[in-house]
Amino acid sequence: MTPFRQRETIQTELSALKVLLHSTPEDPFASPMLKDRIKELESSLDAQDPHPSLNPEAEIFFEDGPAIGSEALEVTFTSHILDSYQNMLTNHYAAKHYGILRRSGRRRGEGDTKLYLTALPRGSFGLQLSQPRIQDFVAAQNLSAAMHEISGLVEATAKSDQAFEDSLNAFNPRVLKPLQRFIEALFTSKAACRVVTGDNETKLNMHQVEEAYKRVTSAKEREEVVDLPGVFGGVLTFSWEFDFQPDNGDLICGPLADEVDEETATNWNLHLTHTHTIAKLKRLTVSTRTGDKKSSYELIGLKTSGRLPAKTRQKPK
Repeated sequence: MTPFRQRETIQTELSALKVLLHSTPEDPFASPMLKDRIKELESSLDAQDPHPSLNPEAEIFFEDGPAIGSEALEVTFTSHILDSYQNMLTNHYAAKHYGILRRSGRRRGEGDTKLYLTALPRGSFGLQLSQPRIQDFVAAQNLSAAMHEISGLVEATAKSDQAFEDSLNAFNPRVLKPLQRFIEALFTSKAACRVVTGDNETKLNMHQVEEAYKRVTSAKEREEVVDLPGVFGGVLTFSWEFDFQPDNGDLICGPLADEVDEETATNWNLHLTHTHTIAKLKRLTVSTRTGDKKSSYELIGLKTSGRLPAKTRQKPK
């Protein structure tokens, strides 16, 4: 159970006991027991750690639509939610801690983000997702922070166009599709949603889910292949990410495309680093209702232009 829900559960019981104590006659046996339990709960609240939990854990609750009160949750809906949430989290974690992602394929650090269904909390019907046996506590702390950030992204979808745009700019474009699937599952099933991570809570009622659906489905990915002249900065041998300073614009950093093999990348490093080249790039741009977010790139091909490189290069912003 997340710290937020632990505190919520204690406060609920505490409020009920205080009402009971003040609404019933004084009893020599029951009253002292009630007062002792109230003191015990108050002490538990005071003793709770004010710092965020380092354990990666999320509780997602659903009302209406696919949920039958606190008794059951429709299977197909559940599978869509679990798959989209796990992919949002894995994509964001991999991009944040292991560098820029390719458009497809395995993601570095994928094993660090694996979640398990560890409980079905009640109230409305809920799913508790966590890691029951943590071995790498640094990775667990990073994953816990990533879960909090994903909750912020989900919340931003329901706030406003500007909030969604600002939040989306902080995420890799590969997060968009599972986010769309997550919101679409809520919308098509007419489900309200509540996400609790650590000490934070995100709520989306049906009206907010509808607004979020309109907002995320208006976000479109535009993929195109472009040829840009500029100076090739080389490929990093461990991450296989490249630097390229175009003649016009900011420095471009990104992964090699899947079709570029190790031998080709090695030859580029040996013969084309710091030379003026023509880069063939796959450019991905996400458009929202408020405009385009910054594009991401994959390097497909590279050839010399026959020109000398410029003496100065622009630094990335």
